[in-house]
Amino acid sequence: MRFVSYKYVAVFIALGLMSALLGNTSSAESAKEKTLTLKVAELKKQNVDITNRYTGYITPIKSVALVPNVSGYIDEVWAEGGQTVAIGDNLVLIDQRQYKAELDAAKASIAQAKADFINAQTYYNRMKKAGEKAISASSLDQAKAQFLASQASLNQAKANAQKAQTMFDYTILQAPISGIIGNVNLTKGNYVAPGGEPLLSIIQFDPIRVMFAISDKEYLTEIKQNPDGKLFSGETINIKLASGDIYPLQGKFAFADNQVDKSTDSVSVFADFENPNRQLLANSYVDVIIGRKLNNVYLIRQNYATLNTDGAFINTIQNGKIKKTPFNIIGYLGDFYVTDTKFAKDEYVIIDKLGRIAQGTTVKLQVVNPATEDK
Repeated sequence: MRFVSYKYVAVFIALGLMSALLGNTSSAESAKEKTLTLKVAELKKQNVDITNRYTGYITPIKSVALVPNVSGYIDEVWAEGGQTVAIGDNLVLIDQRQYKAELDAAKASIAQAKADFINAQTYYNRMKKAGEKAISASSLDQAKAQFLASQASLNQAKANAQKAQTMFDYTILQAPISGIIGNVNLTKGNYVAPGGEPLLSIIQFDPIRVMFAISDKEYLTEIKQNPDGKLFSGETINIKLASGDIYPLQGKFAFADNQVDKSTDSVSVFADFENPNRQLLANSYVDVIIGRKLNNVYLIRQNYATLNTDGAFINTIQNGKIKKTPFNIIGYLGDFYVTDTKFAKDEYVIIDKLGRIAQGTTVKLQVVNPATEDK
């Protein structure tokens, strides 16, 4: 039998203990390397007031460039630049003498034609009463023909007189709409004609219209919420003036264009504003502010999201499973996107940037407040 020295046994035991200790340390370090802490934010439903801003353009609802229907020399100018007029107000008078003479002649023609008609009618009635024994059939036919011809002449005379009256009336140019007159550069004695330049312009200023454009996606969202076509129902429409002031009166949705602008993928929208003090001038630009209240929506900080041609995405985690989640943007609030996409109660949005995560890695969540978290 061979005996082992106690000295060697002690050495072996020491070596075994060292190996066990080193093995435990390596396992602990390996476990530590497979633990990942991610910053996340809760996804909570909220009720928010949001605003969307667009560039708007002011345009009159009605505008008229006044041109004459008859030619002649201007006799009177009653219109002045900046003057407010109502429908039917007299603006310009063209020399009436020629048209008055033509009207008088036409009226005289009516009198002559009426006398001829009465004579022909009386003769024809007399011929019919005489009977076939007293007159020939050809004489009766001739009397009837004269009667019908005189009737046609009378109708023609009346038509000519109506035309002459219309031409005479055209010598007075009246306001076809209510509004404000633009620059007037007319003088008594100027010759005007139907084919010439407009004499003046009138635009309606109250109410007045603001045009702005929304994206085709925004239009689809609006029409989905308002299938009757009355967009922006329950929303406020305000405008910001060039001075920086908010116009005190809210606008009302009028209508949306019937087609998409191919160059911008947008739809034109028109809203009407009361304008009693003429603060809103045609052809000027304003900022259109659409305000609305949204219930049960989520706020997602913009730098947590990724936008590309396929849409908007965020990284979320639920039950330890990380996934790329698409969401729908329906508005903006400061640095946040507003979405009506539905999320699970235990689903969180990941704030940290994600790289490649090794299989089997343990993920720990650190919930932070997006309102106070550094961007």
